[in-house]
Amino acid sequence: MRVGDIVIVASLGEIKVYKANPRTLEAEAGLKPNEIKLDFLTGLDIIEAHKKLQDLITGIEGSFKPGFLNKAVNGEKHNLKQEIYKEAVKFVAEDIDMIIDEYGEKKVFLSLPKIIANDVLSNMKNKDKIFRLVEKDLLKTDKNKLIDEFKPEILK
Repeated sequence: MRVGDIVIVASLGEIKVYKANPRTLEAEAGLKPNEIKLDFLTGLDIIEAHKKLQDLITGIEGSFKPGFLNKAVNGEKHNLKQEIYKEAVKFVAEDIDMIIDEYGEKKVFLSLPKIIANDVLSNMKNKDKIFRLVEKDLLKTDKNKLIDEFKPEILK
């Protein structure tokens, strides 16, 4: 990881974005580009992942909302979890694409939980811009330890 690289840590409910900035004057001058620290850029909450089922199906006045969750009312409750999961994965993929478009001028390092990694990647347009993918849930990991998580396996 070098100065200017972006680190995206995501799950179905939250996304955090960090940028690698120089830790020393030598790193800032480009002499030691590996001496970096991660600075928090932005965070996103995926609202749909946190809503209650009743809020998703019914509107404010209690009537049913139109849309994909309307199927649950029409006798297709067995697919409701799967539909909510697909919708949440789509939102995460779209948000990561938006972040890469906005901040990803250099290398992009991405962390996703192993259970959702393939689904999110299959919905992304900018997956070719990802330099390294770590299939772990690193949302609660300290930003100072994140750098070590993205090092190649040979260095660990």
